[in-house]
Amino acid sequence: FSVLLLLHVISVLFLCFQVSLFNFVFLIAWALALPYAQFRPLASSICTVWTCVIIVCKMLYQLTSIDPKTFSSNCTLPGENETKVDLEELKTSVLYSGPVDPAEWVGLRKSYPLLVYLRNNLLMLAILAFEVTIYRHQEYYRCRNNLTAPVTKTIFHDITRAHLDDGLVNCVKYFINYFFYKF
Repeated sequence: FSVLLLLHVISVLFLCFQVSLFNFVFLIAWALALPYAQFRPLASSICTVWTCVIIVCKMLYQLTSIDPKTFSSNCTLPGENETKVDLEELKTSVLYSGPVDPAEWVGLRKSYPLLVYLRNNLLMLAILAFEVTIYRHQEYYRCRNNLTAPVTKTIFHDITRAHLDDGLVNCVKYFINYFFYKF
């Protein structure tokens, strides 16, 4: 359980390196879901659907009928009295070096190797599919064998505080459980 949550956090952080409006939904969903365990399945479902929407939008943006130059705009350099930033620094800025495509702020851009461009979103979708597969398999196994879900969401269910001094292996197991409990 906790390993999959860790994978979610890593994948969301990986997507957040592409700062865009699209990825803001992931940040909000997991910011609300991490402190409250009851929202995690909902956040997982939202992220799955939203990842699919992003992939479709990015693929549609690659169509030849969409030309970013038609809605790109040039920003004019401010005068010397209008800003405190050095003029040479402004000239090297992305805003003033050429036309600015507003779709890039949303998270869309033209990219030739489409698979490389979609890699992060496909990785996120694979992790979410892996999580659903694991949860469904666990639920099916417990239902088929008349087992109940463990009360604690830990890795080693038989290790408690009383086992901390029983040896190095039990001590490591206890701290692994404690880490995932706190996480």
